[in-house]
Amino acid sequence: MRKFLLLILVLLAFPFFSKTLLLYKGSEGGYGYNILSWLAPELEVLGEDYEFVDVEKSLPDFEDYDFVITCYYSSSMPGAKKYLKKLVDFLLNGGKLFIINNLGAFEDSSGDNPSLSDINSLLNLLGVSFRYGWRQETVFSYEIEDGYLIKLPSLPVKKAFDGFEVFSSNVKIVSYAVTEKGKHPVIFYGPFGGMALFDHAFNENGKPVVDLRKIVKDIVVGYRENKVLMLGENHHIRKIFEYALFEVDSSRSGVLQKYRAIVIPNVSFLEEKEIKSYLENGGVVILVGSGAHYIRGEVVLEKENLYIPQDITVGERKVGYIPAPENAKAFITINGTPVSWMEKREKGAFVFFPEDLLGKWSRGILFNEFLEASDFVISPMVNAFSVFLDDFPLPAYGIEYDILGTTDEIFYYKIWWRDMKELCEDFSIKPITALVTSYEQKTNYDGFFEFLQKSSSIKILKNLIEDEGVDTGIHGYNHVPPKSENWDLEELGKAYKSLRIFLSQLSSSYEPVAFVAPNNEIDQSGIEVLKSVFPTIKVIGTAYSLEDSTGEFTLLDDVLILPRTTSGCYPLQRLLMETVSTLLNLGTYHHFSHPDDVISLDRNPERYSWNEMFDQLRSFFRIMKENYPWLRNMDSKELYNTFKDYFENKPRILYHDKKIVIVLPRTAELPRYFFLKAKGDVNVHGGVILFRDKDLCVVEMRKYKMEISEVIEDGR
Repeated sequence: MRKFLLLILVLLAFPFFSKTLLLYKGSEGGYGYNILSWLAPELEVLGEDYEFVDVEKSLPDFEDYDFVITCYYSSSMPGAKKYLKKLVDFLLNGGKLFIINNLGAFEDSSGDNPSLSDINSLLNLLGVSFRYGWRQETVFSYEIEDGYLIKLPSLPVKKAFDGFEVFSSNVKIVSYAVTEKGKHPVIFYGPFGGMALFDHAFNENGKPVVDLRKIVKDIVVGYRENKVLMLGENHHIRKIFEYALFEVDSSRSGVLQKYRAIVIPNVSFLEEKEIKSYLENGGVVILVGSGAHYIRGEVVLEKENLYIPQDITVGERKVGYIPAPENAKAFITINGTPVSWMEKREKGAFVFFPEDLLGKWSRGILFNEFLEASDFVISPMVNAFSVFLDDFPLPAYGIEYDILGTTDEIFYYKIWWRDMKELCEDFSIKPITALVTSYEQKTNYDGFFEFLQKSSSIKILKNLIEDEGVDTGIHGYNHVPPKSENWDLEELGKAYKSLRIFLSQLSSSYEPVAFVAPNNEIDQSGIEVLKSVFPTIKVIGTAYSLEDSTGEFTLLDDVLILPRTTSGCYPLQRLLMETVSTLLNLGTYHHFSHPDDVISLDRNPERYSWNEMFDQLRSFFRIMKENYPWLRNMDSKELYNTFKDYFENKPRILYHDKKIVIVLPRTAELPRYFFLKAKGDVNVHGGVILFRDKDLCVVEMRKYKMEISEVIEDGR
């Protein structure tokens, strides 16, 4: 009983309104009714309610419907003008219309016939123009789009034609009739609906030639785009899909088949008829929730079914889960038990992800699971990584540390910098540095004596500013976070002005582009003061672990907030886990290293030597290079321009049967990059496949329009 009540509450919270009106004329002896009855099962598969109405008896309000299908034999209708006007209003309010055989309203039995203007007011919205020209011609052949032909009629055959012309480039011609006078579009549809003219969709015995059910499905669903339905608000899930430039609906309108995935918060949703039908007919349903079973142990990300370089151990967790069926594909396990998994159900796929594991660290994993569950889907991504040398240059104090075997000055500037520079050169990385001049916790300008007390600091800073292989940024005047709760904003402005003057004495042309927030923290007032003094700043580094808005990749006015995804040198498993959290979502990661990592107790708890730490860091970059060779390293200017273009110039992605069409605005920069999940071989026009790992590809888009087609058996 409780389960039933929960389902009722679910349906009340997320109502589904989707209904088709099937119009016929009762005087035509069942002609239209029989054809519409043949189409009705497709509507049931789509989860569409439907209603048959004899248009000669009553004309209902169209407000309760999202789709109207008409099927008439005759051209006359009482109240024809009113009928056409109501259909115009229906389309203008977002409805869709499919006309089979005859418009059915060219004439009115009262003699008050519609004008050409009345007729075209409706048909023009479908991308069609009309002028009178009824005639009969002999059809010698039909040209029918792949996937729509059922069986050709006996040819040649005499068929009716009229003065219909398709003018819209958005209308898909399903069938042309070829006569002595040329070829004429006879079955077509577009975003707002279409027409199957006269009896061209049927043979001499009334059997279908063209699959009108498929056309009905295409019209109801529309051109599928990258859109997901999230039933129950969840910040992490929303960000996962928004980062990948998916549209996220939190309430459903129209049929479910238009969604690439439906995310549900509990298993009760699976009992809803429309969601069950969506899943069984090829949809992806992702349940992010809990289960009645609990397990505690080491969480392991499974390389076999994820795009990761190796099994990754996350740490010990207690997780509520639903047991995986025998045939399920395991993504995450604890002590060998699958706690996140995917199962194929009929034509679709069901994914379970435990809410106990949902967080920023797992966003990329959940998105990878969505891709793995999909048969044919494409997702935009940034394709960029960066390496920040944070707190460098920095003050040195001449202090000798046992773990270093020398002084901080010698280690920072003769050992650490030498090794990091060599590492960056080996992996073709242009590092971004972040100068800090003081670790004093003062919130006012107090000179630069701390930084200048050792000559190595200023010498390296001068060299970095002149080094074209390094992107020299700033970390602030000192290490106090620039937030209104920490600073008097006037004093903060003075400190920044002093830093600007200090830097100008080293180079009159130097203008920093990157700023790393001290302790990774900054607020809006801190950004405003920073920009007032350093207007060239375009990138502000923070931390992905932060739970406020500065912990997300975002554009604030003309500044990119760039959270670091990982830092330090070890352990390798942590570095990989933190990296894939964003890499598998929007194709990016950003690593921060610090010269004092080795002497920091929290960053070097194992008390490793620098050589040991450096070896692990080198291993991390080697693994990334080997497994993700397509990743582009960027400096701060490139990062700003790339992310700005990514978020502001979003591609239009349209799914056809076995083809995906991607169109970029002309204001976008090329190339652009995508994750593509494809089970078989594909043909790419307007781009190239850079990399493939099993069924997951990385695609580079080189033209403003790119088409990706699945290769069918005959090789086309």
